[in-house]
Amino acid sequence: MEESDKRRAFTTRIIWVVIGVFFLVMVISPLVLRYGSTIRTETATLTTLTEVINFKGVYVRDEKLVTYNVNGIISYTHSDGSKVGKNSVIAEVYKNRSDIALRQQIDELTAQREVLVDAQNFVGADTSQLESFTAQIGEKHSDLLKEIYDKDYETASLMKNDILNLQSKREIVKGGNISFDEKIAAIDSKIADLSSKISYEPYGITITETGYFISKVDGYESKLNTQNVLDLTAEQIDEITSAEERQENPMGVIGKLVSDYTWYMAAVLDNVKLGTVFQGATVQLRIGNSNQNVKAEIVSLKPQPDGRSVAVFKCDMFLANFINSRVAQSRLILEDHTGIMVPNSALRMENDEVGVYIQDGSVVRFRKVNQILSQEEFTLVEDTSELSKDGYLSLYDNIIVEGRDLHDGRIVG
Repeated sequence: MEESDKRRAFTTRIIWVVIGVFFLVMVISPLVLRYGSTIRTETATLTTLTEVINFKGVYVRDEKLVTYNVNGIISYTHSDGSKVGKNSVIAEVYKNRSDIALRQQIDELTAQREVLVDAQNFVGADTSQLESFTAQIGEKHSDLLKEIYDKDYETASLMKNDILNLQSKREIVKGGNISFDEKIAAIDSKIADLSSKISYEPYGITITETGYFISKVDGYESKLNTQNVLDLTAEQIDEITSAEERQENPMGVIGKLVSDYTWYMAAVLDNVKLGTVFQGATVQLRIGNSNQNVKAEIVSLKPQPDGRSVAVFKCDMFLANFINSRVAQSRLILEDHTGIMVPNSALRMENDEVGVYIQDGSVVRFRKVNQILSQEEFTLVEDTSELSKDGYLSLYDNIIVEGRDLHDGRIVG
């Protein structure tokens, strides 16, 4: 009998434990979810976003191949994008690489010599120019840092002698017995020594026209020009933008010459994003990773059956940094929009209205929004604070960006 009572007591305790667990799950848990769940908010503030269309554009210019028929190793005398005159030596052909290395050292020393000779001419100048040189050195240093930040190391390297020139002039103007005669004489001696070691004089390749030189060709020089740019189809543009770049120039071709600084860019744009863009409009483009906007005219805008349009831009601003590219990742700058930025994850639908939930004291409220511009992670919505629109999101509302079981009127802790 005693054993039976123990079993009955144990069974009773088990039943009460089960009832307790059931009570926790069915009664207390909903209260915890309702009143104790985490709510995270962000304050609604004004933001300005620039609406852009990203696209891959195809450069179209009048280009002419520069050829040669001499065997040897090529050394270019002009950087890509340099403007060269008629009968200029665009490159030199050497018999071996050691001669090229010697020539490069001679050119560097010659540039340093010119800097020192130029500075020497300021001997006896008054100190009134000292402040000007100091300011110019500061500007050059800023420009140098910018080129390094933009990863334009070639331009940064070319600025070295400019800074040396200004520093030398400043030292001369400061006064004292400063002279660069010994340094110039030492450079002359070094140049003579290096010149004597060159085994063969290089053969110079000249051009017969004036233009902007590019050392790399891609095979489109005879296919794309300013006369047929308006005839390009969407399929042709897509083919060019998706093609792999040529790695080496064909035999006998040293580069190409662009006859004019005016260039065109052909692209295929999504009609949905075009908005107020129209043929004849003047727009702003941003090419590659440049922070500079380029003014261009839309000379052609042809709608296509697939919901896209073929756009052709014309620009008269020369871009040396991108002249050796055929395809460039670009952005069409449309317009600035100001409004309240809302994370897309916070947007909700209630009663067929788009809006967000806000925390108003301890109560969740639904606030409608008028969308202006949507991007991948955020949507810019209209600021209706001064329009007295009841039920709409306003400045400084606490937008709920994280929370569960949200609905208008819910009480939160």
